[in-house]
Amino acid sequence: MPSGFKALAGVLLLTACGNLSNEDIAFVEALPRTGDLHVRVPVQSAQPACALGEASQWAVGARDTGDKLNAAVDAVLGIIDAIRASSPTSRKPDLRVWSFPDQKHPGVRIEASLLRVAAQPGSDPAAQPWSFAIDARRDGGPFLEILYAYFVGAEARSGQGVIAINFDDTRALQINGPTDPTGVMMVHYDLGGPARTVRIELGATGLGLSQFSYFYSGNPDGSGHFDYLFPDAQGNRFSLQTAFTAAGAGRAHMAVRTSSGATGSIDQCWDATACLTYLVDPLSITPICAAIPAPLCPVQGSLSACPAVP
Repeated sequence: MPSGFKALAGVLLLTACGNLSNEDIAFVEALPRTGDLHVRVPVQSAQPACALGEASQWAVGARDTGDKLNAAVDAVLGIIDAIRASSPTSRKPDLRVWSFPDQKHPGVRIEASLLRVAAQPGSDPAAQPWSFAIDARRDGGPFLEILYAYFVGAEARSGQGVIAINFDDTRALQINGPTDPTGVMMVHYDLGGPARTVRIELGATGLGLSQFSYFYSGNPDGSGHFDYLFPDAQGNRFSLQTAFTAAGAGRAHMAVRTSSGATGSIDQCWDATACLTYLVDPLSITPICAAIPAPLCPVQGSLSACPAVP
């Protein structure tokens, strides 16, 4: 994950103090917290022997991918959490600024700013826009923007926003992590409706993740949708669109590129133990079809066994 952002959060926590005015608190409540933007997939119940095999792209892929996405976003939100606990170094009526040296990277100075964007008089507080940026410079050089965000809402937990992390600038400042990608990572979120939605657009491979536009939608009951890219240990790449129940049963449509370069699609359903209940695999990738030449593997299980999903 972006270790550079973890280091910045650590620096801020060392200097944090609790001297926040009521107006300061109104500002920082607009900032999202660690955990607010998590991908949450159900924990599967104990798995028996599966007649058709395991839905491994779900049982393994969804949790592994979700954990990596959560770690990447938390590393970024960690510095925002630290800023929330720190007293601003500069205050104006609609602006708060935090400025400090990066103790883990000598010669680097960080400046974070949070602007309350002017709104029409009498506007709904829930529609209040905010602009947030983190800039850095090395050895007195020009400031480079390493993070920009735009939020709407009186508080982040019921708001909307977009966060852009510029990994090219962190690399130019030599504060990047060893697995950081190039380019920009975009995080779009909406926490205001019944379903929490998060879209993470990774412009290049990095952070243990493939280049992809990841999407998650979670309902209050624990059901939801998760679209992700998962490469397996055999070199096959699965682009999945999944829907799941609160208990963990679900169904998926996958676009697949095999390790040999063949392309096609797979459809499957599984129960709450991640055992397959329905499978259409014309590529003969899944173990139950592996001994049958593609595209001759017959439909496995029954479509009627697929769960009702959101």
